Amino acid sequence: MENKEKDIKSLGTAFEVVTPAPAAPAPAPQGNVGGPLRGAVAKCGLGLLLALAGLLLPYGAPEFAVVKALAITVVSWQLLTLSMARVKPVNQVPLPLGAALAIASGALGIMKAGDTGVGLIGGAAAVLGGLLSIAGPAMAKKADSKLPPAAQDSPVDDQFSKSLLAYLLILAFLPMSWANGEGSTGVATYLGALTFVFCVLGAWASWVGMWKMWQMPAVSTGFVGLALFLAPLEAFLVGALGLVRVLGGDSAPADFLKAWPGNGAQDFVQYGVPPLVVLLAACLATFELVQGAKKGMASNKQKKDAEIEARKAERAARRGDQKPA
Repeated sequence: MENKEKDIKSLGTAFEVVTPAPAAPAPAPQGNVGGPLRGAVAKCGLGLLLALAGLLLPYGAPEFAVVKALAITVVSWQLLTLSMARVKPVNQVPLPLGAALAIASGALGIMKAGDTGVGLIGGAAAVLGGLLSIAGPAMAKKADSKLPPAAQDSPVDDQFSKSLLAYLLILAFLPMSWANGEGSTGVATYLGALTFVFCVLGAWASWVGMWKMWQMPAVSTGFVGLALFLAPLEAFLVGALGLVRVLGGDSAPADFLKAWPGNGAQDFVQYGVPPLVVLLAACLATFELVQGAKKGMASNKQKKDAEIEARKAERAARRGDQKPA
């Protein structure tokens, strides 16, 4: 009742009633960004996963462990870059290189399994997985023909992809036997152990850089950036010393490291290939690192030149405005 006795004040003509805007709709789920999953991709990827599981089991042919290590590396790299373990969707299947290596490694393990059966299950899984990966596209051809045309796969950074392959090779072959004595692996020395640590960081940095993920600023700066430069150099040094150790035997000059006991020159295939692969992988990682540095410097120069040209154009425009009409 008291409100009726009070005058109502006018708010004027500038008053406006503001209605709150409706809330933005929730974003659509991103689970099917790359379109329907193709049967060829699924079967090929699952075959590689099965082969990898078999390769990680005990092996029945230790004299051919280099074949197993190479198969593990290539299969893992293809899964991470070209198949089911990618960050972004994939529509094309990878070349059957990893599957062929898995079949070869598994077959050698089965043949050398002997009466104890060590490596039989792993060898069989590697062979079956490799066969499934190769036959996957043909098995799924009819079902995939009913799907819409496949979209182009999202590209990966080629430099970081090759760097990832190099670091995976180093990580696979460093822990192998580099001589026939006890404790004679590639990580039995201080240098080898440090190389392994730095190459783990290098592999992670390559994985991040390959997809330009949110952790990218940590890759090019600080300790990880330093590791990217040191890892290939360390791998080159430890691989070269290990190779000299195998070729030179007990008289090799690398003996001053007191590492890799035993007669290293006994079997080059079993003890010489691991350091050789580490050496070659270090060369690949170094090459990709130098190429990436050159591209980065060229890109920075282009940005700097563009900024200089933009400032020149802005100053010229200001001088033109100040001239009398």
